[in-house]
Amino acid sequence: MQLKSFIKMSKYSEDEDKDVKKNIWIAAIDFGTTFSGYAFGASGELEKDLTKTFAPVWRAADARLVSSKTPTTVLLDKDENLVDFGFGAETAYAELSENEEHEEYYYFQRFKMMLYDKVRTSKLTIDTTISDIRGRKLKALTVFSHAIRYLKDHLLESLENRGSIVEKEEILWVLTVPAIWDHTAKLFMRKAAEKADIPGLQLKIALEPEAASIYCNHLPVEKLDGSNSITAFQPKSKYLVVDAGGGTIDITIHEVKGNRNLKELDCASGGDWGGISVDMAFQRALEEIVTKKMVEDYCQKYTGDYIELLRDFEIKKRKCGIRNDSNPMITLKVPVTFADECENTLGKDLTTLTNQSRFSNHFFWKSDKVRIDLPTFEGFFQPACDKIVKHISELFKSPNVKSVKKILMVGGFSESRLLQDAIRKAFPDCQVIVPQEAGLAVLRGAVVFGYNPKAIESRFAQYSYGIGTNVEFDPNKHRESKKKVIDGKEYCTEVFDRHVKKREELITGEIQSRESYSPLTQQQKQVGFKIYTTKDDETPLYIDGCENIGSFSVPVPEGEEKDRSVTVELSFGDTELTAKATVVKTRDITLGVFDLPEDEKVKKYYQLS
Repeated sequence: MQLKSFIKMSKYSEDEDKDVKKNIWIAAIDFGTTFSGYAFGASGELEKDLTKTFAPVWRAADARLVSSKTPTTVLLDKDENLVDFGFGAETAYAELSENEEHEEYYYFQRFKMMLYDKVRTSKLTIDTTISDIRGRKLKALTVFSHAIRYLKDHLLESLENRGSIVEKEEILWVLTVPAIWDHTAKLFMRKAAEKADIPGLQLKIALEPEAASIYCNHLPVEKLDGSNSITAFQPKSKYLVVDAGGGTIDITIHEVKGNRNLKELDCASGGDWGGISVDMAFQRALEEIVTKKMVEDYCQKYTGDYIELLRDFEIKKRKCGIRNDSNPMITLKVPVTFADECENTLGKDLTTLTNQSRFSNHFFWKSDKVRIDLPTFEGFFQPACDKIVKHISELFKSPNVKSVKKILMVGGFSESRLLQDAIRKAFPDCQVIVPQEAGLAVLRGAVVFGYNPKAIESRFAQYSYGIGTNVEFDPNKHRESKKKVIDGKEYCTEVFDRHVKKREELITGEIQSRESYSPLTQQQKQVGFKIYTTKDDETPLYIDGCENIGSFSVPVPEGEEKDRSVTVELSFGDTELTAKATVVKTRDITLGVFDLPEDEKVKKYYQLS
């Protein structure tokens, strides 16, 4: 227990780069909802040209789909060992399914969104599980770490194939996460990376829209699609970054400073309106025609064929919006098994079922193909486009955003002409900029961020941060239930002592707060601290309802005459919170410990067993 000493100190800056060895290689992993990949660069080359990064090309087994990333798909055996990842996992599981040998395997796809759902409900723990394609559950940490390990090993192999002799300690790793994720989600990704044998001291977490913005800030004009792009990233320019990925839309607002670094103008925001929303709209259309149960059962029974159907949809989805007036229809290849299973299950053919639905005269089935008229196919994009436009419209009402007249579109979904057209139409007064290879902007930018993490000068706090403490009890201010008498004195316990206020500007490289605390009694040999966050706009008086994200215990000197006070500092040097406590008398330092919470049900089970 500790007593808050009411000594306010000014913000304090320290040089985080002292004695830090320059890394020879910067390696970034972009872990996406639908597709993932990696890029790397040598620090010597980045010093001359910040866009000098390398990213591989991935190909599906049938070579029909060539991509700058590979599907975020994990195939594990019954012992939870990795069999394959990406396109290889899709092909391997399809073959297992055809041979009816797939039942003992775990097949996970697009599982990052399951983590997003946990983040939204504040239920992410170290024991969180996610379901595979057949509904069987494994620990999320296990699945995520397998994916990261695969990409890490593939990256190291790429470096070796280029003739580079690389020592592991010479690599700085960067892992991307959505900017709208909270502290626990970032910590989860860090734990997954460490489980994949990426050393924690060699790992940085990059925020996806920030990374893309940093990269585009250094692109030559000819690689920026948008009128007057030459003025897009001049000093004092302000622009809204729309990072449209497969799962989430991440939006932030930046201003270019005189040194080409960036300053955030408002808190990051967004939602789950990414590219898979289009896939889901198509799937719902199929379910309307042939029932949801039939689609789910077909996916289980003919997984390989279902994967091929979705892969062909992905190819056509990417091309949609490139106008071809001579071809008003989109043709998809449909496995013969789909039509056969439909007749066997529902007793009707696809044409008959379609004519009984609202898609009559819009879906046309013939042999192993379905032709969908262009307005209907483009309609699959409409819900996502509408939600993105609505959110941006709300942002433009903010005083911090009203003067912004540029929109930078990055992320794989930003390559969609339909989404680009929707934003241009909704905001005709804004200059819309889309870089070449918009889908790789986050990945390449993460390399640049690793090389120069101070490229973002400041951010806004998405939460309030504080320490749980004790103060002298005031009957006019404090609840009686919080009163506790210690050594004859009345104290109010569980008080939220704010260190950082929500929406407060966080300067990179600065310690955001420095507060002093003292032991409650002379007998105390240690002072314990717990760090809390709250999403509330108003600072709470107590820690009730706040989330505990970290803690540490600090030994203090004994004796009445000694200064036994402890200063606690919170810092957001890069994208993650760090905490440090210093004993004033001895100058001994204790670092805050941040760990994922345990699942209370699992914890109780082990306590009883």
